[in-house]
Amino acid sequence: MKQMKKNIIASIALASVAFGLAACGDDSSSGVSSEEVDVSLTGVVFTSDYTTGELRWIDKDGKISDKGLSFHQDSRVITHRADLYVLEGIKADNITLVDPEKLESDGKKAVVWQASMDPFSNPIDLAFDGDEAWVALQAADSLVKISTEDGKVVKSIKTGKFAYKGETSPYVADIEIDDDNLYVLIQRYTMDAETWVTTYPKGLLAVYDASTGDLKDTIQLKTRNPKALAVVDGEVYVATHGEYNAASGTDADDKRGIEKVNVSKKKSELYISGKELGGGVASITVEDGVVYAAINLGYDASWNALMEVKKVDLSSKKVEKIKDISDASGSMVAKDGKLYVGDRTASKVVVWDGKKKSSLKQPKDALPPYSIALF
Repeated sequence: MKQMKKNIIASIALASVAFGLAACGDDSSSGVSSEEVDVSLTGVVFTSDYTTGELRWIDKDGKISDKGLSFHQDSRVITHRADLYVLEGIKADNITLVDPEKLESDGKKAVVWQASMDPFSNPIDLAFDGDEAWVALQAADSLVKISTEDGKVVKSIKTGKFAYKGETSPYVADIEIDDDNLYVLIQRYTMDAETWVTTYPKGLLAVYDASTGDLKDTIQLKTRNPKALAVVDGEVYVATHGEYNAASGTDADDKRGIEKVNVSKKKSELYISGKELGGGVASITVEDGVVYAAINLGYDASWNALMEVKKVDLSSKKVEKIKDISDASGSMVAKDGKLYVGDRTASKVVVWDGKKKSSLKQPKDALPPYSIALF
């Protein structure tokens, strides 16, 4: 049992932003396109049992496809306009552009291009700047910018100077572009290879010029282990998880929560605390000034994740629990007043419309949801 717990904690550390793709500000990492696009699909869901992984697609009637396209088990999906990107994690380290209109008819031939990143760099996010995109490499000492035409690297910037002592990577958790600024969220943790003890200094927000990659500023966060960021009406918010407790969950205290960053003054404040939220934030998705936060409470006796969802109004700071969702570890996306939640324990995609929940139709052999993206 102790070894199982270590494996779970290790998987969290290696893929520490597994839920970061649900963070929202622009459409780069929100898993949902922010503009009207002409696509015959509603979206896609990447499914995984941590051994194998399949990309499946969601039709306009809300049914998950019978067919699937194989990718590395640790993969995340991102939509941008009418394009679909699959980011394969450590041990694959690829970025793949897929034509969503050809998935049903052409299968593997729907792949437009595939670009390999450095081994063990773990690409986990994209932020789009015109016909180019910045890539967050979670386990590397750099960010790279690629062409969306062919996936080739056009620029690289070093981030290793932000790493914690003894580490080479600063562990980027999320990236967003807003108003020519590239916001880079940095965790800066270090783990002892023998004892598995992880040290989390306070997180950091780096601000770069989105076009040139020149560093503009760095801002110290108030809390530790940041997971996701969002830019809402020009305001920058950071969701922090904080340190893990003995149950591999988080405590409801003032050491974690949602921070609000004043970029011009280079200051951050704990805007809504973990005490108000009920724990640390594992992921967020945002729509119309409302944050949906997945709160990590640990695991049950069967090692199913306990990750409830809180609805947070950013203007009033009102926090409301969404009932009957206990495991949001398979990512979240909000669009058109609906919240799509990957419930890995129930092995289905749950849809909450503000009053009640339902689930997408899916084939019996579908693996549990891991990452969701909508068009």
